[in-house]
Amino acid sequence: MPCIQPANPDRVREMKEESFIKEGKGKLRVTIEGSETLETTMSGRLKSVEEIAEMLGVEPKDGRIEAVVDGVKVRMEKGKLELEFESGDRMRIERA
Repeated sequence: MPCIQPANPDRVREMKEESFIKEGKGKLRVTIEGSETLETTMSGRLKSVEEIAEMLGVEPKDGRIEAVVDGVKVRMEKGKLELEFESGDRMRIERA
């Protein structure tokens, strides 16, 4: 069984990568479905549909995103983001 170490919050805050999540009040539930399902909650909030559309280089339609970016299916509406990878694994981030 693989060993999964919890994220170090200090390291996550200092990341320079673009992220779908920004600091703020609120809780998010992150679910990863693959060969096993992992679920956790974290502090923060999702960026807006417009911000994420700009990051991905797509146009939002009616406050939603439905696109394929670099082989990843992206579906988003306010408060909920879903990514489906070519391997079949899925990741959901939504308000808790």
